[in-house]
Amino acid sequence: MKRTVILILAIFVIAFSGGVLGAYFTMQYWEPVASYHSISERQDLVQANYLSDTSYYVPKELNFLSPAHDVVAGVVHIRASYGSASFSLNPLELAFRPEARSSGSGVIISDDGFIVTNYHVIEEATNIEVVLNNNQRFFAKIIGIDPTTDLALLKVKAKNLPYLKYGDSDNIKMGEWVLAVGNPFDLNSTVTAGIISAKARNIGILRDRNNLQVESFIQTDAAVNVGNSGGALVNIKVN
Repeated sequence: MKRTVILILAIFVIAFSGGVLGAYFTMQYWEPVASYHSISERQDLVQANYLSDTSYYVPKELNFLSPAHDVVAGVVHIRASYGSASFSLNPLELAFRPEARSSGSGVIISDDGFIVTNYHVIEEATNIEVVLNNNQRFFAKIIGIDPTTDLALLKVKAKNLPYLKYGDSDNIKMGEWVLAVGNPFDLNSTVTAGIISAKARNIGILRDRNNLQVESFIQTDAAVNVGNSGGALVNIKVN
């Protein structure tokens, strides 16, 4: 009988001690889970937490807000027209002689109005209009062209323009984050993101009557569409 009582007491003490230890560890490491009346209430709370401080949830190396803001002002929309240069007093001839147009992008490289773009964007154009990000418009003059590298230099009469600094493409690395900024589909100021996929690509797309093309392209998976030609490709450290 005495052994039975001792055994029962021992079991009780062990059970009690286990309960106390369990309660202690539960209080130390358990975090209460908020109760929600509905799924929508839970989603609203999560969204509110993210909106309260978005920079906390975006790593610095993936935060494109600052570079995108800094770059778009230095990238312009180029609109080229290809109407006939011949003069006519016949109003019917002028009315039925359509003027072809195309558009692309360019980068301001100095505060006094020098702009670099692709040669094929303004090739054989009779008029070139440059539209800034703030919708200021200028007529541009061709300063120089190099069809072998598909480059052209334009000039507009303006001062104190926002411009972008040159980067050293030899220092970029595969896998590095970049932003492509341009005006695809005749839309102003479009920014897309991607990485450097490859360097020094020669894919035979340049045209030159003397067969002296020089190609050494940077390949990226950032979205680049018709109208992006002449735009900027920048890394995250634009300053």
